[in-house]
Amino acid sequence: MTFVTQVFAAIFAVVLFVYVINLVSKGRLSLKYSFFWLLLSVLILIAAFFPGFIGTVGELLGFVLTTNFVFFLGLFLLLAFSLMLSVVVSKQASSIKNLTQRLAVVEKELKDSSL
Repeated sequence: MTFVTQVFAAIFAVVLFVYVINLVSKGRLSLKYSFFWLLLSVLILIAAFFPGFIGTVGELLGFVLTTNFVFFLGLFLLLAFSLMLSVVVSKQASSIKNLTQRLAVVEKELKDSSL
């Protein structure tokens, strides 16, 4: 990794970290969802300061090229994040269904009591 790439990655990681903190402080991002992004920014910062670390970990895991390990890691993180979001969406869909049913019961009770 060239020095320019390291500097760019470090700046990107710091900007991402500050942006996520800003979103949390404004209430636009939940704290429990921010941990993923904060962890990602820290990992990018570590990779920027210690570029050989990623290559060493990749070699230990059996990857021949560091780029293959980085792509695998990125794919793994995207899949993990997609799974997390699917769980959230499923919970929200269930909550919406329950709230809709409760609202229908209340509306029926109001309609029956007014007659």
